[in-house]
Amino acid sequence: MTLGLAIGLAGGCLFAWIGTPLPWIIGPIICCGLATFLGLPLKASSEGRIGGMLVLGVALGLYFTPEAAMAVLAHLPVIVAASGTTLAVGAAASFLLARTARIDHVTAFFCSVPGGIAEMSMVGERFGGRPMPIAVTQLLRVVSVTILIPSTLTLLGAGGSSTSALGALPFSWSGLVLSLGLAFAFSALLARFRFRNAWLLGPMAVGCVLGLSEADLSSVPPWLTAIGQVLMGAHIGAQFDRALITSMRRFIPAALVNLAVLMAGCATVGVLVAYASGISPGNMVLATSPGGVTEMCITAKVLHLDVPIVVAFHIVRIFLVILSAPYLFRLLRAVGAMPMPPAHAPARLPAE
Repeated sequence: MTLGLAIGLAGGCLFAWIGTPLPWIIGPIICCGLATFLGLPLKASSEGRIGGMLVLGVALGLYFTPEAAMAVLAHLPVIVAASGTTLAVGAAASFLLARTARIDHVTAFFCSVPGGIAEMSMVGERFGGRPMPIAVTQLLRVVSVTILIPSTLTLLGAGGSSTSALGALPFSWSGLVLSLGLAFAFSALLARFRFRNAWLLGPMAVGCVLGLSEADLSSVPPWLTAIGQVLMGAHIGAQFDRALITSMRRFIPAALVNLAVLMAGCATVGVLVAYASGISPGNMVLATSPGGVTEMCITAKVLHLDVPIVVAFHIVRIFLVILSAPYLFRLLRAVGAMPMPPAHAPARLPAE
């Protein structure tokens, strides 16, 4: 764990020095991923990931001021419609993956729907899919979107001019400790009741309440959000086990093609919704991208886009995907679009 954090921090410093977008999360992902692939004994720290989500969740939730909440409510129908459309794009992309990777449609479906790594693996296995390719594809999705979307938007000059009252929010050690303590307690309560994504949504919910109530306990300093990003980036990068990646060397190219189709489809949805709703294209591309909510919202913050809008889109998508993906799958199976996998299907990909 210590080695992974050291490499992640070094990667963040290197990428910050180079001047890349989101250096404190992209740097650790790339450096820790490379180190893991080369055989260094890095371990993915769930505690570090939880710590990173606590810090970043509270920081992002604080953007939900009363004015921001009104803007989100005004766009609520658009948020729900766009989130549902990204789910449909993922389902459509699964047919391409099934054909190009020559895997069953069940596995392809849960590989392509932009949900959580653990959630989609478990739900997919319950329906007869193969959890290993699902987990790898979902991990590749998070990593690729985190690296490509911010870089592309930065190169295209898609930054905004959104400002926030957070700039005037003072920093207070006691207020920060209280905020993080409330986030930890609420997230632990959600986790105890087996609430999905408890350590992601719990801190955001606490941050939103603090922002909406204008409690003004404390801002989250930039150096602490950088540490949170390093913790999350190191956790993601440490999962690129060489043996796992090598065993799937014929599947991964097909998964990357599928991911490109998914990102292009979601970006198209975002641009169309932007022109229909009046929301800026930069906001909508981030809001509809099939990436992690934390990473996309950090991107919105760095590019001075509307963080509350992006947060709202992704939270709605998370709930929609987790709750609706099994029902959408059952519907597609009922109409014959998702055939049952063969009873003799192996539990993993065929040997090379």
